[in-house]
Amino acid sequence: MPTANIGQLFALLQEVSFKTGDIVIKQGDPGDKYYIMQEGKCNVLRTPPSGGKDLKLATLGVGDSFGEEALVSDSIRNATIAMATDGILMELSKDNFIELIKKPTLQSVSYDEATEMINDGAVWLDVRFKKEHESHSIPGSVHVPLNILRMQADKLDQTKKYIVYCDTGGRSSTGAFLLAERAFEVCFLEGGIVNNPDAA
Repeated sequence: MPTANIGQLFALLQEVSFKTGDIVIKQGDPGDKYYIMQEGKCNVLRTPPSGGKDLKLATLGVGDSFGEEALVSDSIRNATIAMATDGILMELSKDNFIELIKKPTLQSVSYDEATEMINDGAVWLDVRFKKEHESHSIPGSVHVPLNILRMQADKLDQTKKYIVYCDTGGRSSTGAFLLAERAFEVCFLEGGIVNNPDAA
């Protein structure tokens, strides 16, 4: 992120207080805010496709951030965030997130550009589900589904540059953002393999 953007980010973040049990974001809602934990803890919950009781995926604490996936891919929330304690969150609007964080962080590349990078030592990273990867994938690609990428990122080689891909570019842009947050050198395949049939 450019240094100037960091100053603007601190100026635009809004402090919001929450109580234990409050729902910060709800699964299925459109993405409109990005959050950083300043005080307290919250739980990440997901309702299974078949319905039933919410599954607890993780607990977030001070310094953790969330809400970026729906903003990066312009999709709905894929989980619910509920406060586990009283807390204070720093909140950033979608428009400010896109201008200050998403645009300067994400880099897309064409298939030809990606091929040159692979020849120079970069690695393909497929963030689709297991069945999709097994059905058709780019030869030699590493496979880590997006839904577990946060938990598996520390197993990737941080000395390598990764080119993330999916079917259309939505999931891969989110995956690239998650890795960029963790200081990886990363970009994503523009349009995914659907629009680059020679890739797989």
